[in-house]
Amino acid sequence: MTLVEVMIAMTIGVIVISAAVGFLLEGTKASYQAMANVENSIQQWGLDTKLQIDSKIANGVVIFASADTSTWVGGRPIEVLVDNGIAPLERGKILVLTKSDLDSSGNPTPVIKSMIFYLFTGGNLAATGTLKRYPKKAPAAFNITAPYDSGTGLPKTVAQLVSENFSTLTGSGAELIQDNLASIATNGPFAHLGSAKNVSIAVVREETTLGTVKNSNLTEVSFNLR
Repeated sequence: MTLVEVMIAMTIGVIVISAAVGFLLEGTKASYQAMANVENSIQQWGLDTKLQIDSKIANGVVIFASADTSTWVGGRPIEVLVDNGIAPLERGKILVLTKSDLDSSGNPTPVIKSMIFYLFTGGNLAATGTLKRYPKKAPAAFNITAPYDSGTGLPKTVAQLVSENFSTLTGSGAELIQDNLASIATNGPFAHLGSAKNVSIAVVREETTLGTVKNSNLTEVSFNLR
C-alpha cells in the first residue's frame, strides 16, 4: 500500500469515526431530553393527582398572597381575591384547602376541622422555587384541635389558623412536591378563576446541567370544589 493510499484510508477512517461520534452525541442528547420529558410528566402527574385527591376531600379553599410574614396585616396573611375579569389577575404563594362543618350551635359560620397547606417558594425570574404540601402523603390533612377563638367564641378564620400554625405548616413535616420551579407571575402560581372555589396553578419547571437550562416545561393544573 502506497503512502497516498494510507493517507486516504486514514482520512476515510477519521470521517467515519467523526460521524459515529456525532450520532452518539445526538442520541445521548435525545435520550436525555426524553428522560427529562418523562420526569416532568411524572412530576406533573404527581402534582395533579395530589390536588385532585385533596379537592375531593375539601369543601373550602383560600389563597393568600405571600408567606413573608412581614407583609401580613395584623399578623395574618392577606387573602387573594377572585378574578373578576377586569382587574389584573391576582395570584398568591399559599393555597389552603379546608374541610369544615356547620356549627352545632346554629352559628352560620362554618367550623374548620382540618386543612391542607400548599406553599410555593420562589419567584418568576429563576427556577429555584419549590412547591411543598403539609402534611405529607395525600390525602392526610392537618387536624384543627382548637377551631374556636377563645376571645370571641366564634370559629377561627383560615387566615387566623394559618398564622397560629405557620411554623408547623412550613416545617420539616412538609412534603416536597416539585423543585426547580419558577412562577409564571411575580406574585405566585395560585389564582382563583371566575369563582372562589375554582383554582388554577401554573408553574414552569426547568432541568439544568452546569447552570445551563436543558429542558423547560409549563405545568398547569386546575380544579373546582363542589
